[in-house]
Amino acid sequence: DGQTVKMNAAKNIEFQDNVKAEFGSGDDLEIYHDGTDSFISNETGHVYFKNAADDKDIEFQCDDGSGGTTAYIRIDGSATNTKVYKDMRFNDSVDAEFGTGGDFKIYHDGSNTYLDQINSGAGNIVIQNQNDDADIIFKSDDGSGSIAEYFRIDGGSVRSEFSKAV
Repeated sequence: DGQTVKMNAAKNIEFQDNVKAEFGSGDDLEIYHDGTDSFISNETGHVYFKNAADDKDIEFQCDDGSGGTTAYIRIDGSATNTKVYKDMRFNDSVDAEFGTGGDFKIYHDGSNTYLDQINSGAGNIVIQNQNDDADIIFKSDDGSGSIAEYFRIDGGSVRSEFSKAV
């Protein structure tokens, strides 16, 4: 359409394998399929995924292992949060960081698991349970391959109870 200075397609456009749709003066963004895999490739700047529709989402879906697809991650525009629907696995020595400066980390180094507050000015680590009459229970191996409770902070009886010798 010469009057609107854009091209309109009224039907599907098919790109053969290894034929790229290229965007930008320097072909900086490419979208293509190589016959096996599909690619979105950016050679400069950031890549932004934006949904400007009110109360709508961006959802990442993948195979569900049973021949269908399922949501794995949803950026929820109406709830204003990010939902993770499947397990998220962090490899050994890869941190899950919290706080603007990454002040609190949870990680596993292949041998041990750490809850680590790295900034000395970041404050306390608080473990709390806000459910009425509920407990915080500490369990570990009992020396014979089973798990046993060692102590609990009992919200119902308002006391600390030790199940093993202190």
